[in-house]
Amino acid sequence: MKLYIMRHGEAHYPKGSYSDRERRLTPEGEREVLTTTRWLTDLHREVDCVFVSPYLRAQQTATVLFTELKTKHREDCDAITPDGHAAAVVSWLAAEIETHGYESVVLVSHMPLVSYLVHELDASVQPPIFPTAGIAVIEFSPETLTGKFQQLMIAEKCAG
Repeated sequence: MKLYIMRHGEAHYPKGSYSDRERRLTPEGEREVLTTTRWLTDLHREVDCVFVSPYLRAQQTATVLFTELKTKHREDCDAITPDGHAAAVVSWLAAEIETHGYESVVLVSHMPLVSYLVHELDASVQPPIFPTAGIAVIEFSPETLTGKFQQLMIAEKCAG
């Protein structure tokens, strides 16, 4: 099955607040997400499920994602925040995929978790540094909890 691990778009801290949960996408972040989303929709017009971190910038990333990409199911997930535990997320994700029979899933999250997830799934790959709005493509086997990293797509490559 195809797993797309996506980092949120560029974000900034709101004035007067240092809450990581409240960081909003910048206009450039929205453009980045739209660019990589269009690349993704060239591969899949629809995916089975999109899992989204509850943090504002990830929620906004998902909103932009859904302007182009269709999904049968969306779920907010507290386990995929920046400090999530990669091995636990992989186990949980595999159970969700097997339970629902998903064939294509997008997970919208944050650094460093997105980087650790790639390495947890494919130990032959060092944890990549994800640019904002980057999407890692993984061929994932929920039965073995392993994957094969295929590529990391970034907005600059998508834009031409």
